[in-house]
Amino acid sequence: MAAPAPDQALLHPDNFFSSILSLNLAQLLGSTIAISIVLPLCRFVLRDYSNFLALGPGGTPSNFVGYLRISYLRLFTIKDPFRPPTATYSERPVNGFLLELPKRPQPRPSVAGIAPHRQTNQKPPKYLYQLLRIALYSLVSANSKLLRSGNSCFEKHGLALFLCLCPQCPDAECHTELFHSGPTHMNRTCKDTGEICHLHPSDSSMHLTLHPADAALVISQGWGERHPLAGCAVLGLGGRLLPEGFVMVYAPQEVGQIGVLKDIVRAAGWWVGGVGLVSASEGQGVSTRVKA
Repeated sequence: MAAPAPDQALLHPDNFFSSILSLNLAQLLGSTIAISIVLPLCRFVLRDYSNFLALGPGGTPSNFVGYLRISYLRLFTIKDPFRPPTATYSERPVNGFLLELPKRPQPRPSVAGIAPHRQTNQKPPKYLYQLLRIALYSLVSANSKLLRSGNSCFEKHGLALFLCLCPQCPDAECHTELFHSGPTHMNRTCKDTGEICHLHPSDSSMHLTLHPADAALVISQGWGERHPLAGCAVLGLGGRLLPEGFVMVYAPQEVGQIGVLKDIVRAAGWWVGGVGLVSASEGQGVSTRVKA
């Protein structure tokens, strides 16, 4: 007797129901595996996106497109924010601006994010934030021919201090006796705007750019840490987004710390623009290579 044709064999009741059962089991198994992968992934993304929004406004839009950009940038971050930038033999000057810093008495705060990059605890009272703003404005007043204030180029908002670079500031006197040697007399920051620091209203921390030796001192004494993208090349975004010595300085926890933070800002002005910024005495100061 001849064997039944393939179509006829499939139509046999036993073979038909066996095929349907196998197909349903395969689909069920595939669906189960997909759900077990997709659901945890969705939970992670929603939680991560919520944490991103909770950091507040920053240099990246506070929406899902901004979140996707930050997720991409994570691929290029530094491994250890407490490891200072590496100084090169071509670094001029070899030594930094700060001779010493006191040890910060508090433990390091928890820090999260990339842009925004913020403290998640140790947020000081509002009056300390206001005193820090006043201290930054006093630096501008004391160095009116060298500094100006404005909205941050990095953050797109928030108080920032900039160097008055001729001919960008018509009212500034062109300064010729600079501490740095080199073709530009300046370590460039954010589109070459001369931004030396900016202040974050949400947590009272600051970002600024420092000489490698000053960055090492700030980190070792517990006053700050490097930004996750400091000195990192990002594929597709034109190389490095931030200078090698781009550092977060933690928010003040007491009035006496504001003087220390002002001198760290002076160190940033010296490194970015090669200028010695004078400072009115406010709070605890530190020893520097340029007298206040």
